Amino acid sequence: MKLIRRAIYAIVFLVILLAAAVHFGLDRIITSEVQTQASSSLNLKTTLNSAKLSLLGGTLNLNDLQVGSPKGYSAPQMFAVGDTDVAISYSQLRNDPIHVSSITIDKPKLVIEQENGVLNFKKAMDDMPPGDSTPATPSTSSTSSNSKPLKLIIDELKLQNPQVVVKGLPGGDVPLSLPSISLANIGTGEGSQNGAAVKDVVMQVISAIAASASNSDALTGEFKAILKANVGAVVGKLGGEVQKRIAAALPGDLGKSLSGLVADPQGLIKDPGKAIQGLLGGNSSTSQPSNDIKDQAVGALQGLLGGKKNK
Repeated sequence: MKLIRRAIYAIVFLVILLAAAVHFGLDRIITSEVQTQASSSLNLKTTLNSAKLSLLGGTLNLNDLQVGSPKGYSAPQMFAVGDTDVAISYSQLRNDPIHVSSITIDKPKLVIEQENGVLNFKKAMDDMPPGDSTPATPSTSSTSSNSKPLKLIIDELKLQNPQVVVKGLPGGDVPLSLPSISLANIGTGEGSQNGAAVKDVVMQVISAIAASASNSDALTGEFKAILKANVGAVVGKLGGEVQKRIAAALPGDLGKSLSGLVADPQGLIKDPGKAIQGLLGGNSSTSQPSNDIKDQAVGALQGLLGGKKNK
């Protein structure tokens, strides 16, 4: 009987060791896959420190995800995330698109930086490869088929206590702590029934945080207008469904002004005073923006649209 018990214990121990080896091997595969897919899709160096999938399934934790800045910007990272909790099952890792119940990102940090009149996240959007990018190197991961780009459907994406640092302002860098943001039904709706590419998910998150930052009283009116113009240009490229989700996630007049800018970006050039008042949440009948605000915001949006200033 002792020999039988010892044999059973030995078998159970070996099974546990095998399960642990498979589990940690899967964690490494997920880490590598996230880095490869994100770097290729965003055209920016992306690193992930670790991924941990629950042994019982149901939760995936991503730790220390960092997205580098576009070429020409000084900050080492444009976007960084400490901890991300993903509600997902083992079976969903093999699906296309992958359906995620919820993602909770704790204290995402966005660095906003201006270079030659263009903000870094707008430059990142401009530099992204068209379409859905395929990883540059073959992947051995079982989470994707034939190295196809990942597509995601996310029921709810929560950004808890996002942080922003605006660099290069005349008075020095400005840190901002923003209210939490919740985005819903990512990867569904018109034009995205088959899920959203990784780059689109990341840019939706960055756009929502940047839009929220543009409402901060810690920023000057000039920079707030330029920031909203850049956000409008990025969201406009992401499509109408994304515009609706981001506008719905932002409070009150902030979401409305973003919707108006995306719907009619040329309005800023046609009537700068009226459009800038809308961006700043003001009333054109009671106050007018300064000429400096008009000139900077008009110049910024003309650059975003690829237009020329009318003589």
